[in-house]
Amino acid sequence: MWSGDGTVEINGFRVYYSEVECVRRIFERHPETASDLRPKNQLVKNAYLNNLLDLIDIASLAPQELTEEELRDAENTFMDLEGVGFELDWLKKKLEELCVKKKKMESRGARMRELDRMIVEQRQVLLALEVELKNEEKEAVSDSARLGFEDVV
Repeated sequence: MWSGDGTVEINGFRVYYSEVECVRRIFERHPETASDLRPKNQLVKNAYLNNLLDLIDIASLAPQELTEEELRDAENTFMDLEGVGFELDWLKKKLEELCVKKKKMESRGARMRELDRMIVEQRQVLLALEVELKNEEKEAVSDSARLGFEDVV
């Protein structure tokens, strides 16, 4: 039901026109999401819905776009939402996947830095060996050179 204040009611929430599609999609895919919601005050319910939408935005980010602090905040927000009756098993799974990806990305980054360091070291060893080889080649050429008459006499 459309109202004159720029909102529409969806599943007992007042939703701004700009968020209608997102909120509808949430309740179409996960109808149980707010079935046990305890707060009855419209303002409180809308505040929690806004937290849910923010949390979904966070879950859609790439792991490298999030800090550890943002992930902790997201976890706290998630627990708050569950605490007031939201059923969010579907979102919990996504947030856990995001945390796992973030940890993998960080450990992969550390491994890549270590490999890069090892490559630099090996290049230095290789350069030293190339210098040693050139010196050996010079000495071999010098040792195998034919002596001239003056060198012998």
